[in-house]
Amino acid sequence: MNLLLSDLVWIFIFICIAALWWQGQGAKAFALTKVKAYCDENNIQLLDESLVLRKVWFGRSNKGSLQLKRTYLFEFTSTGEYRYRGTAVTLGYRIHSIDGQTHHLQ
Repeated sequence: MNLLLSDLVWIFIFICIAALWWQGQGAKAFALTKVKAYCDENNIQLLDESLVLRKVWFGRSNKGSLQLKRTYLFEFTSTGEYRYRGTAVTLGYRIHSIDGQTHHLQ
């Protein structure tokens, strides 16, 4: 079996995409646990128990290293009547910020 250089390039691209997807799933699971903790601390309920990836870009850590910066959207409620949006931003496997819309208190 002879492999051409183009075959090796396609295999390499596929492996890189699979590795990024795998790493992204781990980052999403990490962010979900932090968002759940944020909701518990603020006495709000996370709706649908899920995050939606909104944006991926490069960002710099405190030490100056280049890492993937991911922005996730989530929805929550405080009274059970209205849905509010929140965002969670990760930088690598660290939470950069978690913010939620202004909402009604119970």
